[in-house]
Amino acid sequence: MPNSSAYFQAKHFNELTLRELQQIHITRSLVFTVGQQILAQEPDEADFESVHFFHADESGRVLAYLRIFDLMTVDDGYHRPIQGAWTLGRVAVREEARGTGLGRALLHEAIGWVRENTEARQLVISAQSYLKDSYYGAAGFVQVGEPYLEVGIEHVEMVLNF
Repeated sequence: MPNSSAYFQAKHFNELTLRELQQIHITRSLVFTVGQQILAQEPDEADFESVHFFHADESGRVLAYLRIFDLMTVDDGYHRPIQGAWTLGRVAVREEARGTGLGRALLHEAIGWVRENTEARQLVISAQSYLKDSYYGAAGFVQVGEPYLEVGIEHVEMVLNF
């Protein structure tokens, strides 16, 4: 599994190049709109205030992506404001990169960034239920509450306390 910080990039929206932004949108579209047939707004307003984590191959294609933001400063329409909490979402790994450890490494990189660069006391996420144990649970997230539907897919709220 990749473990080098240089393997991933973390950029605020205004630091992204146009090519990086387009590649991020392509990857998110392939995973969510085409792959999962989610019809929610993509991209959305939360992108402007997010830190975007991604890995691109040598040709610039974004193979893995997620974004993080402070729940007190960004309203994405899904999460409630929580003092001292950040969230991560839009976790997307292209089909050809699945099973390589890239997604897990990206998640750990983002968690480490939040711990080192913010005063957050927790990460609160809305996780697709099928990933709650094998992906998020393996990274230390714990389910809180009952499953619910978000964009037509079963999700659970999960928390990682620091």
